[in-house]
Amino acid sequence: MKKLIIGMVGVGLLLSGCTKQAYEGAVVGGAAGSAVGAILDEENPWRGAFIGGVIGAVVTGTIVEISSRAAEECVEYDRPIVYRCQRCRENIIIRAVPGRWVGRCRIVKIKYFKGNRLIKVRERKVCVRKAPHHRRGW
Repeated sequence: MKKLIIGMVGVGLLLSGCTKQAYEGAVVGGAAGSAVGAILDEENPWRGAFIGGVIGAVVTGTIVEISSRAAEECVEYDRPIVYRCQRCRENIIIRAVPGRWVGRCRIVKIKYFKGNRLIKVRERKVCVRKAPHHRRGW
């Protein structure tokens, strides 16, 4: 029981600085990890569900937080931003590319790679406080 409480407090501390999207991603990742862990650990499904849930929540929450940060930096610096996970076994790469402006918001295309293989593309709208200064031609 002590390990369970310590583990839950640890996950809470890890996710304490995250955004709403990271929390939602962590919940989905935790649920999927719990299901897989319970199925894989035939000896003790509760242990497998706990371990799978913690790992799924932390990994998914981290990836969502990094992609959110990349999109915001992409708009702030007006250039593509790339984050790489060098320590990951799969060599995860997240690339955010600025798109068109829609009022005070900019559409950012976020691409997720595993190694050199594109695994997911999603668009996110990032809004700024001040309207951007658009330069027009002559």
